[in-house]
Amino acid sequence: MKIANMYKIEEAASDDTRREAINSVHVAKVDGSAKAVATDGKIMALVPVVLEEGDSENVSVRPDAFTVARKEAKSRKNLLSLIKLNGSATVELEDGARSFAYVGLQYPNFAQVLPRPAEKTVQVALDIKLLTRLWKALGGEAGKEAGVILTVALGADGKADTFRPVEVKTRCGEGYGIIMQMRTE
Repeated sequence: MKIANMYKIEEAASDDTRREAINSVHVAKVDGSAKAVATDGKIMALVPVVLEEGDSENVSVRPDAFTVARKEAKSRKNLLSLIKLNGSATVELEDGARSFAYVGLQYPNFAQVLPRPAEKTVQVALDIKLLTRLWKALGGEAGKEAGVILTVALGADGKADTFRPVEVKTRCGEGYGIIMQMRTE
């Protein structure tokens, strides 16, 4: 299996020892293409992978296999990490191979929580570094619950009002901020 190094899919896997079934990254076909899937029960990430001849699908792999594969790929200046999925997850290292046993528990049916296409949607593209700066300015870093609430105004036509700023509040405290509309014209 090949996976682009930019993906750190293991970051989305649970580290809660009471939820062993989701302490892994699952490799499966989703809508006809191979994906690596990870969830902690609050978030779920799906990223593309390429299965190679002999690779198994519908297997759950320990997250550290992805970390080791990415480090090895970076040391060799490869853009893709390689993990063989044939009885175990195996990463070829310069000084040999390292194998990780599959996680033997049944992975939850993640497909049941994938949203169906909506009739109306609003997309918001945000610079995460900008949002993090604003979150810190509003005291979010000091709060016990990290997170923000974004409010995007809709026009009479039901579409996002592109002339209004996005309103930002932290989940703790009373701070208030806005992300101003940026003009590139």
